[in-house]
Amino acid sequence: MSLTVRLTILFACVLAVVLAGFSWLVFRETSSRFHELDELLLQGKVQLVAEAARNSRTEDELRGWLATSMPGHAGLYIKVLSDTGDLFEHRDLQLPAGLAEEFANAGEVKDWRRTAHSFHAKRFEVSLGGEGSKKLSVIAAVDTRQHTDFLDVLSMKTLGYVCFAVMVGTMLGWLASRGGLKPLTTMRARAEQINANRLSERISAQSWPKEMRDLANSLNGLLDRLQSDFARLSAFSANLAHEMRTPVSNLLTVAQVTLAQSRTSDEYRSTIETISEELQDQARTISDMLFLARTENMHALPSVQLIELDVESQSLVDFYDVTASEKALSFAVKGSARVQGDRLMIRRAISNLLSNAVKYAQPASTIDISISTAEGKASLAIANRGEEIPVASQASLFDRFVRLSSPKVKDAGGLGLGLAITKAIMRAHHGQVKLTSLAGVNTFVLEFEKVMSPSH
Repeated sequence: MSLTVRLTILFACVLAVVLAGFSWLVFRETSSRFHELDELLLQGKVQLVAEAARNSRTEDELRGWLATSMPGHAGLYIKVLSDTGDLFEHRDLQLPAGLAEEFANAGEVKDWRRTAHSFHAKRFEVSLGGEGSKKLSVIAAVDTRQHTDFLDVLSMKTLGYVCFAVMVGTMLGWLASRGGLKPLTTMRARAEQINANRLSERISAQSWPKEMRDLANSLNGLLDRLQSDFARLSAFSANLAHEMRTPVSNLLTVAQVTLAQSRTSDEYRSTIETISEELQDQARTISDMLFLARTENMHALPSVQLIELDVESQSLVDFYDVTASEKALSFAVKGSARVQGDRLMIRRAISNLLSNAVKYAQPASTIDISISTAEGKASLAIANRGEEIPVASQASLFDRFVRLSSPKVKDAGGLGLGLAITKAIMRAHHGQVKLTSLAGVNTFVLEFEKVMSPSH
């Protein structure tokens, strides 16, 4: 169901409820007013009979007075009852049989409505002669057919008007909703024009009504994120194609050269070993890229547990100790902290930084691992002495396939995915990785937002 139809139905329902409530109020107030007029008319007749009873000394005198004064009172019924029976009855209305028996108490009021008649009746008592020695019961009724007929006509006309007004109001509401939602249709048309080749297009928030500006800003924010992700994906694809093209070409060249002429078994074995080593490197590269893609698009960590950074760092130091001994490197681990996160991912982030530190550290130097906590945050810093990293190159080091142009860095090998993976891991843990290079000391710092106290 379209938004226009929903608003039209809602408007029609509200209009019907408002008109029905107003009509009911008018009908009730009119009916109440007619009832008051009938009561006043009946009360006047009652006072007339009561005055005649006070001025009469006998029942015959009262009967005679009523017989003389009652004719000419149209739409009136008067019946006077005494202990001996009916004393007087004036019939300008045709009342139901047994009317007197239906009144149980003096002062009781009844309203009747029959097919052709409707009336308002009341029973009361009067004293003959005004002394109160003898009580007479009087039943009086007045014709209310004129009022009830008017109310019937009023209800029918009101119902017809409400139905007509709802129909007309629904049509007008549909037109108003369609016109009011026209900017939304225009926005949809502009949004449909945006595609992968036109992600730079934006929806101007200033040209829309106030209620739609937030929507336009949200859509623009979505387009910004899509453009950023698309640019990153395009760069990733380009880098991937570039990085994979060279080793694949090398493998193809080696295979073609090997097949160009007959060779000995040892030569074939050597060639296959070379191809196998290259394929293993490519398998690691593909594995790293898949891990990086999963980490960058991760909405929740695979597992969350308590991690002691000093314990994990010492474990990785023991692992790299053999490699570090070839360059006479030593490690120093200081401090401790606990964080929550995925243990394997955090170990990989620390391992990537330690691997770089071992590769690029000066021989016979010390790699310092400092762990500390401050203001609810935990940090793990790995510092090594080595070639200073230019400030202009520091930010780009955390991008994919980025390596420094230094000959020493090129000799160390690698595809430049380690720091990009570390950055993605820290982002998944709501943290960050930083780099400072000063006075020949390169320091990479992992900062965690949530730190756990030792009591946890």
